[in-house]
Amino acid sequence: MMAGTKNASGRVQMRIAGIVVAALALVSIPALAQDRKLSPEQMADTEALRALVKTIPDLPVERIELKLTPATTITGISAMAGDAKGNVYIIHRPEDKNLDPIVVADSKGNVLRSFGKGMFDIPHGIRVDPEGNVWAIDAHTSKIFKFTAEGKKLLEISVGDIPDATRPFCGATDVSFAKNGHIFASDGYCNGRVLEYAADGKKIREFGKRGKGQGEFMNAHDVSISPDGKIFVADRENGRVQWFDMDGKFLGEKHFGGQLFSVAISSAGDVYVDAQPRDVPFGTDAHIIKFDPASGKIIGKIAAPAHQLSVAPDGTLLPGTRVASAGSVLLLRPKK
Repeated sequence: MMAGTKNASGRVQMRIAGIVVAALALVSIPALAQDRKLSPEQMADTEALRALVKTIPDLPVERIELKLTPATTITGISAMAGDAKGNVYIIHRPEDKNLDPIVVADSKGNVLRSFGKGMFDIPHGIRVDPEGNVWAIDAHTSKIFKFTAEGKKLLEISVGDIPDATRPFCGATDVSFAKNGHIFASDGYCNGRVLEYAADGKKIREFGKRGKGQGEFMNAHDVSISPDGKIFVADRENGRVQWFDMDGKFLGEKHFGGQLFSVAISSAGDVYVDAQPRDVPFGTDAHIIKFDPASGKIIGKIAAPAHQLSVAPDGTLLPGTRVASAGSVLLLRPKK
């Protein structure tokens, strides 16, 4: 177990900016889908996803409810990540200003520590890099933070170029790590682009823009780098995943339909996405789908929502989903 401390109350703390109080819950934006009138094209796209899902076999998985001890309030979970020691990092959107947005638990659910108070307006993504550092993203301020595993801030990257600062969701969404130490960030809600940074946070390049063509994104919501150095981007509103080389050159895409929230890749190169219909609240009829980019073959599915999916070093899928209560999260362990 990694060494760590809990605060005296066993609770975690955070500040919420007034501009986003109404948008704190994870489902606040996606849940509007059933109230938004869809175009005929969007409805056809959604029905195509439903038809596709029916043809995909189920993947055998063990569903694990990780109950946090002591009981910890986690609401509006946005993402989870895992480290090599089996610890789970949860980023959520608490309404209580005295709660931290990042909670760390061991593999048995024991809460080790929490941090991030006062640093986030809309906590969005969380990742653990190969060295065990923790990266978290704010979707309103469009800032990326790097922490030690214990929660000490090491680096802050301001992505900038926010088209409309009055919009709650108008910033960066996720990060992933290249073998050369560079960081790739998806800036999806308003800009529809991917940015590359050096290890010290200096911007190197960017690629992509808003649109539906190859190399364009309506929402670059999630980014993941494969072991062989390809950059995969979940293009949420276009219902597809696209992949690129390290210079941003378009290599391929796979269209699933609906909304494609997540893309995550295991250390073995297994690629997973999460696709969901547009006309229902977030999490309804959602499926994690495993596919092979080389052949385009879809391998199997898991019935589960994943706002931002990640794969722990041991292969466990972390969908960032609450289970039965506010103090438990879902882990998915593929069966061999």
